[in-house]
Amino acid sequence: MKVNIFIFALLLAGACAQAPLKKSSSISILQGLTNSKEVEFSIVALKKRLIRFEMRDEGGEIFLPEETKVISKDFSPFVVHKVLFIRDPQKIYNLYVYEGEKIVDQRLVGRGQRVSSKLKLAIVSCLNDFSKEHFKIWDALASKNPEYLLMIGDNVYADYKAPNSPLLTNPGTLWNRYVENRMTLPFYFQQKLIPTHGLWDDHDYGANNSNSSYPHKEASKEVFDAFFAQDLSTDDWSKGYGVGGLLSLGDFNLYFLDSRFYRSADKKESHLGVDQAAWFYSKLKEEQNPSLIIKGDQFFGGHHSFESFEGSHPDDFLQFVGELKKISTPFIFVSGDRHLSEIMQFPRSLFGKPSFEITSSPLHARTFGPGNEQNPWRVVGEMDRVNFTIVDNMTRENHWFLDIENFGETGDRHYRREVAVYIKDLQDNLAETRKRRYGKRRYRKIRTKRK
Repeated sequence: MKVNIFIFALLLAGACAQAPLKKSSSISILQGLTNSKEVEFSIVALKKRLIRFEMRDEGGEIFLPEETKVISKDFSPFVVHKVLFIRDPQKIYNLYVYEGEKIVDQRLVGRGQRVSSKLKLAIVSCLNDFSKEHFKIWDALASKNPEYLLMIGDNVYADYKAPNSPLLTNPGTLWNRYVENRMTLPFYFQQKLIPTHGLWDDHDYGANNSNSSYPHKEASKEVFDAFFAQDLSTDDWSKGYGVGGLLSLGDFNLYFLDSRFYRSADKKESHLGVDQAAWFYSKLKEEQNPSLIIKGDQFFGGHHSFESFEGSHPDDFLQFVGELKKISTPFIFVSGDRHLSEIMQFPRSLFGKPSFEITSSPLHARTFGPGNEQNPWRVVGEMDRVNFTIVDNMTRENHWFLDIENFGETGDRHYRREVAVYIKDLQDNLAETRKRRYGKRRYRKIRTKRK
Protein backbone atom coordinates (compact mmCIF):
# COMPACT_ATOMS: atom_id res chain seq x y z
CA MET A 1 0.00 0.00 0.00
CA LYS A 2 2.83 2.39 0.85
CA VAL A 3 4.46 1.80 -2.53
CA ASN A 4 1.15 2.23 -4.37
CA ILE A 5 0.62 5.59 -2.70
CA PHE A 6 4.09 6.66 -3.78
CA ILE A 7 3.49 5.58 -7.41
CA PHE A 8 0.19 7.45 -7.40
CA ALA A 9 2.01 10.60 -6.30
CA LEU A 10 4.57 10.20 -9.06
CA LEU A 11 1.82 9.97 -11.67
CA LEU A 12 0.42 13.24 -10.38
CA ALA A 13 3.80 14.97 -10.15
CA GLY A 14 3.53 16.73 -13.50
CA ALA A 15 0.18 18.23 -12.65
CA CYS A 16 -0.15 21.76 -11.29
CA ALA A 17 -3.61 21.74 -9.78
CA GLN A 18 -5.09 25.11 -8.97
CA ALA A 19 -6.97 25.27 -5.71
CA PRO A 20 -10.16 27.31 -5.47
CA LEU A 21 -9.64 30.82 -4.18
CA LYS A 22 -9.38 31.09 -0.39
CA LYS A 23 -10.27 27.44 0.19
CA SER A 24 -9.84 27.43 3.96
CA SER A 25 -10.24 23.67 4.27
CA SER A 26 -7.09 23.08 2.20
CA ILE A 27 -3.51 22.79 3.37
CA SER A 28 -1.02 25.27 1.92
CA ILE A 29 2.53 23.93 1.57
CA LEU A 30 5.77 25.74 0.72
CA GLN A 31 9.05 23.88 0.33
CA GLY A 32 11.86 26.20 1.34
CA LEU A 33 15.56 25.69 1.97
CA THR A 34 16.65 22.48 0.29
CA ASN A 35 20.30 21.51 0.53
CA SER A 36 22.46 18.41 0.48
CA LYS A 37 21.33 17.39 3.99
CA GLU A 38 18.01 19.00 4.85
CA VAL A 39 14.68 20.21 3.53
CA GLU A 40 12.40 22.70 5.28
CA PHE A 41 8.67 23.35 4.87
CA SER A 42 6.19 26.04 5.87
CA ILE A 43 2.64 24.65 6.08
CA VAL A 44 -0.48 26.76 6.66
CA ALA A 45 -3.66 25.10 7.90
CA LEU A 46 -6.63 25.74 10.14
CA LYS A 47 -5.70 25.84 13.81
CA LYS A 48 -8.39 23.30 14.73
CA ARG A 49 -6.84 20.63 12.51
CA LEU A 50 -4.50 18.36 14.45
CA ILE A 51 -2.06 17.41 11.73
CA ARG A 52 1.34 15.71 11.67
CA PHE A 53 3.95 15.09 8.99
CA GLU A 54 6.28 12.47 7.61
CA MET A 55 8.38 11.89 4.49
CA ARG A 56 8.79 8.60 2.64
CA ASP A 57 11.33 7.62 0.02
CA GLU A 58 10.54 5.56 -3.06
CA GLY A 59 11.17 2.37 -1.13
CA GLY A 60 8.50 3.28 1.43
CA GLU A 61 10.91 4.06 4.29
CA ILE A 62 9.37 6.55 6.71
CA PHE A 63 11.21 9.65 7.96
CA LEU A 64 9.92 11.75 10.84
CA PRO A 65 10.69 15.48 11.25
CA GLU A 66 14.01 16.48 12.76
CA GLU A 67 12.45 19.68 14.10
CA THR A 68 8.96 21.21 14.21
CA LYS A 69 7.36 24.33 15.58
CA VAL A 70 3.92 25.92 15.36
CA ILE A 71 3.36 29.65 15.02
CA SER A 72 -0.09 31.00 15.82
CA LYS A 73 -1.95 34.21 16.64
CA ASP A 74 -4.90 34.45 19.00
CA PHE A 75 -6.95 36.40 16.47
CA SER A 76 -6.37 34.03 13.54
CA PRO A 77 -7.99 30.64 12.86
CA PHE A 78 -4.83 29.66 10.91
CA VAL A 79 -1.44 28.48 12.12
CA VAL A 80 1.92 27.96 10.42
CA HIS A 81 3.72 24.66 10.92
CA LYS A 82 7.50 24.86 10.40
CA VAL A 83 8.97 21.43 9.67
CA LEU A 84 12.55 20.31 9.02
CA PHE A 85 13.59 16.87 7.68
CA ILE A 86 16.97 15.22 7.09
CA ARG A 87 17.20 13.96 3.53
CA ASP A 88 19.45 12.19 1.02
CA PRO A 89 19.67 14.31 -2.17
CA GLN A 90 19.99 11.17 -4.29
CA LYS A 91 16.54 9.95 -3.23
CA ILE A 92 13.00 10.96 -4.21
CA TYR A 93 10.60 11.73 -1.38
CA ASN A 94 6.93 12.38 -0.79
CA LEU A 95 5.68 14.60 2.01
CA TYR A 96 2.60 13.23 3.78
CA VAL A 97 0.18 15.18 5.98
CA TYR A 98 -1.87 13.14 8.45
CA GLU A 99 -4.96 14.05 10.42
CA GLY A 100 -5.29 11.24 12.92
CA GLU A 101 -4.46 8.11 10.92
CA LYS A 102 -5.79 9.54 7.66
CA ILE A 103 -3.59 10.99 4.91
CA VAL A 104 -5.17 14.35 4.08
CA ASP A 105 -2.46 15.72 1.75
CA GLN A 106 0.63 14.49 -0.03
CA ARG A 107 3.18 16.23 -2.26
CA LEU A 108 6.21 15.22 -4.27
CA VAL A 109 9.21 16.92 -2.68
CA GLY A 110 11.38 18.95 -5.04
CA ARG A 111 14.90 17.57 -5.31
CA GLY A 112 16.62 20.93 -5.74
CA GLN A 113 20.05 21.26 -7.31
CA ARG A 114 21.28 18.03 -8.93
CA VAL A 115 24.80 18.99 -10.13
CA SER A 116 27.05 21.46 -8.32
CA SER A 117 28.17 23.14 -11.56
CA LYS A 118 24.59 23.76 -12.75
CA LEU A 119 21.68 25.65 -11.22
CA LYS A 120 18.33 26.29 -12.91
CA LEU A 121 16.52 29.20 -11.26
CA ALA A 122 13.06 30.68 -11.72
CA ILE A 123 12.89 34.36 -10.70
CA VAL A 124 9.59 36.06 -9.87
CA SER A 125 8.31 39.19 -8.15
CA CYS A 126 5.03 41.10 -7.80
CA LEU A 127 2.55 38.33 -6.94
CA ASN A 128 -0.76 40.12 -6.49
CA ASP A 129 -3.34 37.63 -5.19
CA PHE A 130 -6.14 39.80 -6.63
CA SER A 131 -4.90 39.08 -10.19
CA LYS A 132 -6.51 35.65 -10.42
CA GLU A 133 -7.04 36.02 -14.18
CA HIS A 134 -3.29 35.42 -14.56
CA PHE A 135 -2.92 32.50 -12.14
CA LYS A 136 -2.41 30.03 -14.99
CA ILE A 137 1.13 31.40 -15.23
CA TRP A 138 2.00 29.06 -12.33
CA ASP A 139 1.36 26.11 -14.66
CA ALA A 140 3.76 27.61 -17.20
CA LEU A 141 6.41 28.14 -14.54
CA ALA A 142 6.09 24.59 -13.18
CA SER A 143 6.44 23.19 -16.70
CA LYS A 144 9.97 24.67 -16.93
CA ASN A 145 11.08 22.44 -14.01
CA PRO A 146 13.29 24.93 -12.14
CA GLU A 147 15.51 23.52 -9.41
CA TYR A 148 14.96 26.57 -7.22
CA LEU A 149 12.43 29.41 -7.20
CA LEU A 150 13.43 32.88 -6.05
CA MET A 151 10.53 35.05 -4.81
CA ILE A 152 12.37 38.34 -4.62
CA GLY A 153 9.76 40.85 -3.49
CA ASP A 154 6.11 41.88 -3.38
CA ASN A 155 5.31 38.21 -2.88
CA VAL A 156 2.35 39.37 -0.79
CA TYR A 157 0.49 42.64 -1.32
CA ALA A 158 0.05 42.96 2.41
CA ASP A 159 -0.91 46.63 2.17
CA TYR A 160 -3.88 46.00 -0.15
CA LYS A 161 -7.40 44.88 0.75
CA ALA A 162 -8.72 44.74 -2.84
CA PRO A 163 -7.33 45.49 -6.30
CA ASN A 164 -5.73 48.95 -6.22
CA SER A 165 -7.17 49.60 -2.75
CA PRO A 166 -4.47 50.47 -0.17
CA LEU A 167 -4.68 49.12 3.36
CA LEU A 168 -3.07 50.73 6.41
CA THR A 169 -1.14 47.82 7.88
CA ASN A 170 -0.49 46.68 11.43
CA PRO A 171 0.78 43.34 12.82
CA GLY A 172 -2.70 41.83 12.59
CA THR A 173 -3.44 42.84 9.01
CA LEU A 174 0.04 41.72 7.92
CA TRP A 175 -0.58 38.22 9.29
CA ASN A 176 -4.06 38.04 7.77
CA ARG A 177 -2.89 39.16 4.33
CA TYR A 178 -0.08 36.59 4.35
CA VAL A 179 -2.66 33.91 5.24
CA GLU A 180 -5.00 35.05 2.46
CA ASN A 181 -2.13 34.94 -0.01
CA ARG A 182 -1.11 31.44 1.08
CA MET A 183 -4.69 30.18 0.82
CA THR A 184 -5.21 31.77 -2.60
CA LEU A 185 -2.20 31.30 -4.90
CA PRO A 186 -2.23 27.97 -6.79
CA PHE A 187 1.52 27.59 -6.26
CA TYR A 188 0.97 26.46 -2.67
CA PHE A 189 -1.34 23.65 -3.78
CA GLN A 190 0.78 22.20 -6.60
CA GLN A 191 1.34 18.46 -6.44
CA LYS A 192 5.05 18.83 -7.18
CA LEU A 193 6.82 21.20 -4.79
CA ILE A 194 9.63 23.56 -5.85
CA PRO A 195 12.39 24.60 -3.41
CA THR A 196 11.83 28.30 -2.78
CA HIS A 197 13.71 31.17 -1.18
CA GLY A 198 12.01 34.47 -0.36
CA LEU A 199 13.05 38.11 -0.03
CA TRP A 200 10.73 41.04 0.51
CA ASP A 201 10.18 44.44 -1.06
CA ASP A 202 7.87 47.25 0.02
CA HIS A 203 4.42 45.60 -0.28
CA ASP A 204 5.29 42.46 1.70
CA TYR A 205 7.36 44.59 4.09
CA GLY A 206 4.22 46.53 4.89
CA ALA A 207 3.75 49.81 3.03
CA ASN A 208 4.37 51.24 -0.43
CA ASN A 209 7.88 52.70 -0.82
CA SER A 210 8.54 52.09 2.89
CA ASN A 211 11.91 52.28 4.64
CA SER A 212 13.52 51.89 8.07
CA SER A 213 10.96 54.25 9.61
CA TYR A 214 8.09 51.79 9.01
CA PRO A 215 6.64 51.38 12.54
CA HIS A 216 5.81 47.65 12.32
CA LYS A 217 9.04 46.42 10.78
CA GLU A 218 9.92 44.04 13.62
CA ALA A 219 6.46 42.46 13.52
CA SER A 220 6.68 42.32 9.74
CA LYS A 221 9.94 40.37 9.91
CA GLU A 222 8.35 37.88 12.34
CA VAL A 223 5.48 37.31 9.89
CA PHE A 224 7.83 36.92 6.93
CA ASP A 225 10.01 34.41 8.82
CA ALA A 226 6.92 32.43 9.78
CA PHE A 227 5.48 32.03 6.30
CA PHE A 228 8.74 31.35 4.46
CA ALA A 229 10.76 28.22 5.16
CA GLN A 230 14.32 29.42 5.69
CA ASP A 231 14.89 29.79 9.41
CA LEU A 232 15.34 26.24 10.77
CA SER A 233 18.13 24.98 8.52
CA THR A 234 21.62 26.49 8.73
CA ASP A 235 23.35 24.17 6.25
CA ASP A 236 24.47 26.24 3.22
CA TRP A 237 22.47 29.21 4.56
CA SER A 238 24.06 32.05 6.52
CA LYS A 239 21.61 34.60 7.87
CA GLY A 240 22.52 38.18 7.16
CA TYR A 241 20.63 41.34 8.07
CA GLY A 242 16.86 41.72 8.12
CA VAL A 243 15.46 38.91 5.98
CA GLY A 244 18.67 38.71 3.92
CA GLY A 245 21.55 36.27 3.94
CA LEU A 246 23.84 34.08 1.86
CA LEU A 247 22.64 30.85 0.26
CA SER A 248 25.33 28.60 -1.22
CA LEU A 249 24.19 26.13 -3.85
CA GLY A 250 27.01 24.11 -5.38
CA ASP A 251 29.31 26.43 -7.31
CA PHE A 252 27.00 29.41 -6.85
CA ASN A 253 26.48 31.97 -4.07
CA LEU A 254 23.18 33.82 -3.77
CA TYR A 255 23.34 37.04 -1.73
CA PHE A 256 19.90 38.24 -0.58
CA LEU A 257 20.07 41.91 0.45
CA ASP A 258 17.30 43.46 2.54
CA SER A 259 16.71 46.89 1.02
CA ARG A 260 13.80 47.89 3.30
CA PHE A 261 14.59 47.24 6.95
CA TYR A 262 17.67 49.52 7.04
CA ARG A 263 16.83 51.85 4.15
CA SER A 264 17.17 55.53 5.04
CA ALA A 265 14.44 58.03 4.20
CA ASP A 266 17.24 60.54 3.51
CA LYS A 267 18.41 60.37 -0.10
CA LYS A 268 21.93 61.27 0.98
CA GLU A 269 22.26 58.39 3.44
CA SER A 270 22.28 54.59 3.23
CA HIS A 271 20.27 52.22 1.05
CA LEU A 272 21.27 48.92 2.68
CA GLY A 273 22.41 50.17 6.07
CA VAL A 274 26.06 50.48 7.07
CA ASP A 275 26.26 47.12 8.85
CA GLN A 276 24.56 45.11 6.11
CA ALA A 277 26.75 46.71 3.43
CA ALA A 278 29.92 45.92 5.43
CA TRP A 279 28.73 42.31 5.93
CA PHE A 280 28.07 41.95 2.20
CA TYR A 281 31.44 43.37 1.07
CA SER A 282 33.26 41.17 3.58
CA LYS A 283 31.47 38.00 2.46
CA LEU A 284 31.91 38.74 -1.25
CA LYS A 285 35.65 39.33 -0.81
CA GLU A 286 36.01 35.85 0.69
CA GLU A 287 34.56 34.13 -2.39
CA GLN A 288 35.67 33.44 -5.95
CA ASN A 289 32.56 31.48 -6.94
CA PRO A 290 29.93 33.05 -9.21
CA SER A 291 27.62 35.24 -7.14
CA LEU A 292 24.09 36.48 -7.70
CA ILE A 293 23.43 39.74 -5.84
CA ILE A 294 19.68 39.94 -5.21
CA LYS A 295 17.32 42.57 -3.82
CA GLY A 296 13.72 43.66 -4.27
CA ASP A 297 13.97 46.84 -6.36
CA GLN A 298 16.50 47.59 -9.08
CA PHE A 299 20.14 48.38 -8.51
CA PHE A 300 20.56 50.53 -11.63
CA GLY A 301 17.67 52.94 -12.04
CA GLY A 302 18.98 56.48 -12.33
CA HIS A 303 17.28 56.74 -15.73
CA HIS A 304 13.73 56.42 -14.30
CA SER A 305 11.64 58.03 -11.56
CA PHE A 306 10.78 54.83 -9.65
CA GLU A 307 12.59 53.29 -6.70
CA SER A 308 16.10 51.91 -7.23
CA PHE A 309 19.44 51.91 -5.42
CA GLU A 310 20.92 54.36 -7.91
CA GLY A 311 17.93 56.69 -7.97
CA SER A 312 16.97 56.57 -4.29
CA HIS A 313 20.47 56.91 -2.77
CA PRO A 314 22.85 58.11 -5.51
CA ASP A 315 25.85 58.87 -3.26
CA ASP A 316 25.63 55.51 -1.51
CA PHE A 317 25.26 53.82 -4.89
CA LEU A 318 28.51 55.35 -6.13
CA GLN A 319 30.24 53.96 -3.05
CA PHE A 320 28.58 50.56 -3.69
CA VAL A 321 29.91 50.49 -7.26
CA GLY A 322 33.34 51.55 -6.06
CA GLU A 323 33.49 48.78 -3.47
CA LEU A 324 32.41 46.13 -5.98
CA LYS A 325 35.05 47.30 -8.44
CA LYS A 326 37.71 46.36 -5.86
CA ILE A 327 36.41 42.78 -5.62
CA SER A 328 37.47 40.13 -8.13
CA THR A 329 34.50 37.82 -7.54
CA PRO A 330 32.31 37.42 -10.68
CA PHE A 331 28.74 38.58 -10.08
CA ILE A 332 25.45 39.58 -11.65
CA PHE A 333 22.56 41.57 -10.17
CA VAL A 334 18.99 40.23 -9.83
CA SER A 335 15.98 42.46 -9.09
CA GLY A 336 12.21 42.80 -9.41
CA ASP A 337 9.62 45.46 -8.48
CA ARG A 338 9.39 47.36 -11.77
CA HIS A 339 6.39 45.61 -13.38
CA LEU A 340 8.65 45.01 -16.35
CA SER A 341 11.43 42.54 -17.08
CA GLU A 342 14.74 43.28 -18.74
CA ILE A 343 18.42 42.45 -19.03
CA MET A 344 20.91 45.27 -18.57
CA GLN A 345 24.57 45.02 -19.54
CA PHE A 346 27.18 47.45 -18.24
CA PRO A 347 30.55 48.50 -19.69
CA ARG A 348 33.45 46.37 -18.53
CA SER A 349 35.12 49.52 -17.26
CA LEU A 350 32.39 50.02 -14.64
CA PHE A 351 33.39 47.02 -12.49
CA GLY A 352 36.52 45.86 -14.29
CA LYS A 353 34.62 42.77 -15.45
CA PRO A 354 31.51 41.81 -17.47
CA SER A 355 28.36 42.61 -15.47
CA PHE A 356 24.59 42.39 -15.94
CA GLU A 357 21.34 43.05 -14.11
CA ILE A 358 18.37 40.73 -14.60
CA THR A 359 15.00 42.22 -13.60
CA SER A 360 11.91 39.95 -13.47
CA SER A 361 8.42 41.44 -12.85
CA PRO A 362 5.44 41.01 -12.59
CA LEU A 363 4.35 37.40 -12.26
CA HIS A 364 0.71 38.42 -11.84
CA ALA A 365 -0.01 42.08 -11.22
CA ARG A 366 -0.67 45.22 -13.24
CA THR A 367 1.50 46.01 -16.25
CA PHE A 368 2.01 49.51 -17.54
CA GLY A 369 3.61 49.34 -20.97
CA PRO A 370 6.91 50.93 -22.05
CA GLY A 371 5.99 54.61 -21.52
CA ASN A 372 8.74 57.10 -22.28
CA GLU A 373 11.51 55.42 -20.30
CA GLN A 374 14.90 55.29 -22.01
CA ASN A 375 17.21 52.78 -20.37
CA PRO A 376 20.77 53.19 -21.73
CA TRP A 377 21.79 49.77 -20.37
CA ARG A 378 18.90 47.63 -21.64
CA VAL A 379 19.74 44.74 -23.95
CA VAL A 380 16.21 43.33 -24.17
CA GLY A 381 12.99 43.65 -22.18
CA GLU A 382 9.28 42.86 -21.78
CA MET A 383 7.06 45.68 -20.57
CA ASP A 384 3.36 45.01 -21.11
CA ARG A 385 2.72 41.35 -20.20
CA VAL A 386 2.92 39.26 -17.03
CA ASN A 387 6.03 37.12 -17.05
CA PHE A 388 8.74 35.20 -15.20
CA THR A 389 12.42 34.58 -15.88
CA ILE A 390 14.34 31.31 -16.03
CA VAL A 391 18.12 31.47 -15.60
CA ASP A 392 20.15 28.35 -16.37
CA ASN A 393 23.56 28.78 -14.72
CA MET A 394 26.55 26.62 -15.58
CA THR A 395 30.24 26.74 -14.73
CA ARG A 396 32.62 25.10 -17.18
CA GLU A 397 36.26 25.59 -18.16
CA ASN A 398 36.66 28.69 -16.01
CA HIS A 399 33.55 30.37 -17.43
CA TRP A 400 30.15 31.14 -15.99
CA PHE A 401 27.45 30.71 -18.62
CA LEU A 402 23.92 32.04 -18.17
CA ASP A 403 21.03 31.13 -20.44
CA ILE A 404 18.33 33.72 -19.63
CA GLU A 405 14.76 33.21 -20.86
CA ASN A 406 11.61 35.19 -20.14
CA PHE A 407 8.18 33.56 -20.47
CA GLY A 408 4.52 34.60 -20.43
CA GLU A 409 1.45 33.11 -18.79
CA THR A 410 0.95 30.36 -21.37
CA GLY A 411 4.63 29.43 -21.50
CA ASP A 412 5.32 31.48 -24.62
CA ARG A 413 8.86 32.82 -24.70
CA HIS A 414 9.24 36.60 -24.78
CA TYR A 415 13.02 36.71 -25.14
CA ARG A 416 16.21 34.76 -24.69
CA ARG A 417 19.83 35.80 -24.25
CA GLU A 418 22.99 33.81 -23.55
CA VAL A 419 25.76 35.57 -21.65
CA ALA A 420 29.16 34.48 -20.36
CA VAL A 421 31.30 35.72 -17.49
CA TYR A 422 34.91 34.72 -16.97
CA ILE A 423 35.83 33.18 -13.63
CA LYS A 424 39.53 32.25 -13.58
CA ASP A 425 40.56 35.43 -15.39
CA LEU A 426 38.70 37.50 -12.82
CA GLN A 427 40.63 36.00 -9.92
CA ASP A 428 43.68 37.97 -11.02
CA ASN A 429 41.73 40.79 -12.66
CA LEU A 430 42.38 43.35 -9.92
CA ALA A 431 46.12 42.69 -9.91
CA GLU A 432 46.26 42.93 -13.70
CA THR A 433 44.34 46.20 -13.66
CA ARG A 434 46.76 47.65 -11.11
CA LYS A 435 49.71 46.54 -13.22
CA ARG A 436 48.31 48.28 -16.28
CA ARG A 437 47.72 51.45 -14.30
CA TYR A 438 51.19 51.30 -12.80
CA GLY A 439 52.65 50.86 -16.26
CA LYS A 440 50.88 53.99 -17.51
CA ARG A 441 52.09 56.04 -14.54
CA ARG A 442 55.62 54.82 -15.08
CA TYR A 443 55.47 55.79 -18.74
CA ARG A 444 54.38 59.32 -17.91
CA LYS A 445 57.25 59.70 -15.44
CA ILE A 446 59.77 58.67 -18.06
CA ARG A 447 58.42 61.26 -20.51
CA THR A 448 58.67 63.94 -17.84
CA LYS A 449 62.35 63.11 -17.24
CA ARG A 450 63.15 63.49 -20.94
CA LYS A 451 61.76 67.00 -20.87
